[in-house]
Amino acid sequence: MKKMLSFIAAFLVLGGALFADVTVKDLGDGNAEVTFLFKGAAKEVLLAGDFTDWQNGALAMTKTDNGFELKKTFPMATTLKYKFIVDGTWLFDAKSPDKTDDGFGGFNGVVDVAKLVAVEKAKASGDSSALEKLMASQTGLKFGTFTQVTARSNFITRNIADPAKKGFETDNVDIKAKSYWKLSGELLKNVPAYIELKAFDTTKTLYAVGPTGTVTTKIEDGLNDFATGMLFYPFNYLKGGTPEVGHFKVGVNTDYVNLETANNWAKPSKRSTVLWTTVTDSDSGAGYLQFTNGNAIQKFGDLKLDVGIVPNKTLSALGLRTWIAGTYMDDYTVEIQWDSKSTATKQLVTNYFDAFTGDLIAGAKGVFGPVTAKAQMLMPVSSTTVTKALAAKGEVTFTATSFGITANAGYYEPNASMLYGDNGGLSAGKFVVYANPYVSIVDGAKVGMEVTNTTTYEFKYADSNTTNLKPYVNLDLLKAFDIYNATVDAYAKMDLNLASGVASSDQFKFNELGVHVALPELSSLDINYGLQMGTVKMFNTLIASVATKPGINVQAGLGLRTTNDKATQLDKDKNELFAFSLGANYKVEAMKNGVVYAAFVYNMDPYEDDKDNLDMDGYRPDKKIDDFAGLARFRLGVKWDF
Repeated sequence: MKKMLSFIAAFLVLGGALFADVTVKDLGDGNAEVTFLFKGAAKEVLLAGDFTDWQNGALAMTKTDNGFELKKTFPMATTLKYKFIVDGTWLFDAKSPDKTDDGFGGFNGVVDVAKLVAVEKAKASGDSSALEKLMASQTGLKFGTFTQVTARSNFITRNIADPAKKGFETDNVDIKAKSYWKLSGELLKNVPAYIELKAFDTTKTLYAVGPTGTVTTKIEDGLNDFATGMLFYPFNYLKGGTPEVGHFKVGVNTDYVNLETANNWAKPSKRSTVLWTTVTDSDSGAGYLQFTNGNAIQKFGDLKLDVGIVPNKTLSALGLRTWIAGTYMDDYTVEIQWDSKSTATKQLVTNYFDAFTGDLIAGAKGVFGPVTAKAQMLMPVSSTTVTKALAAKGEVTFTATSFGITANAGYYEPNASMLYGDNGGLSAGKFVVYANPYVSIVDGAKVGMEVTNTTTYEFKYADSNTTNLKPYVNLDLLKAFDIYNATVDAYAKMDLNLASGVASSDQFKFNELGVHVALPELSSLDINYGLQMGTVKMFNTLIASVATKPGINVQAGLGLRTTNDKATQLDKDKNELFAFSLGANYKVEAMKNGVVYAAFVYNMDPYEDDKDNLDMDGYRPDKKIDDFAGLARFRLGVKWDF
């Protein structure tokens, strides 16, 4: 009987809710088919993870009667980290088989493919002992790391004194190395923890030339220093001191109260319940102590409660953020958040309210059939009078089978500001109206236009009246026209400035064009074309990536910078007409899925921070027109991220 009860308990924990939305099927060839399922109201759901290079290669999930679904085959010995992107918002899968701290105040879902297959086999055979062992393996600390070591040779492609003279000279050679070690999971049952150790994060110069052309670091001296440090005292050499604890977060979960404390780089959980992000995942600074309601008092029938009280010293002074939110039937939410920071001379709890500043944020949202409505407001709450600090925003979304629209309006006075929120979402001193109507002509063909009008908060259109336009089209050629398995996405960005005093020739400005073509059956070929328009230059880029059968991913890019009739002679002399990039990466499973990568970039660098992944904004590099002009770089590196 005891074994039977143990089996039932393990079956319910592991085979039921825990794995409810991720299932596996053993294909018998060393691979398994993993099915991801998202249930919830959404227009679009993407699956992003370490297997998609996160958002760069996020996969569109298919809408079914049961929710949004995606099936993908993986080798059996694979562990995946993932999240959903629901209508542009990142969401942790609360029903994921396992989870790990994402280092930004939230969690990533974790799928151990082999373990899921073992669970299915244990369930089918009734092996209670195996299920108990699998259940026990869900607790404890898990080790992870982000470690990257890159050798870089940096070059200049034009003369510093006379930019009209082009060339190719070595500027410096260095080793860029960083390593962060992570422990996440449970120290004891119901005692979650996340600890991140900064082992090292440095750049070591092997060779360098000064501005006048004089060698400031000889290659033999740089190599001698590097070899000495790595052979005799590697961590101290790379770190420049003792490795330090960067993130430290630990908690205790009970039925009624969950407690969490953290400091330094550890991030609190984001709060983005309605429209604004009212708590960002910024560093914790001196720390916080968070109290939230436990499982026993989170749900009452169809009503869910979320209550939090967080004394903190995140902003270099004593602070407090509190919130209460109620959600009914997953369709209707009301919340209020009060934030404060003590400005008292004596930073003691007894003197906290002698002088303080803060804000009150209230919001609500509801789903009414095809209509979703949201509203949020912000006002100052302070021991002294704060003027012109109100903000409010409302949004309505209507979604039908073949058409829809999202429209919102935001009013932001000049001093509107949130203590702990993302103030980038508040256009201080502005009144902003946004609309995004779209129509699906046929299934797989969508055409729309994003329109944003901005004026002053005092509605002085003569002083400020700018309209940003972004027409776009999304085509699935197979679904829409039964032509070929390919998708084509395109957009353009332009401005219309109708404020008084603006010359008619300056009223319209074309800023950007982007086109993306995906050919999944042709080695997952992705092609991105981008056009950036500046005052005196424009930059055309064409970047393609392809996944080859041996597992090598290749990226190649071309760039063309041209000047217009507004360019001065100096602008023309400094202009770098041609640019290109070529890179590749390969995941080595024998190295714990380490990725070896190399790239050569010339007058443009579409990669993110010397990593192996492209850094794109829309369908162009997320860089300014002249970023990396006059420079070149060869990089060879390896990274681990697990």
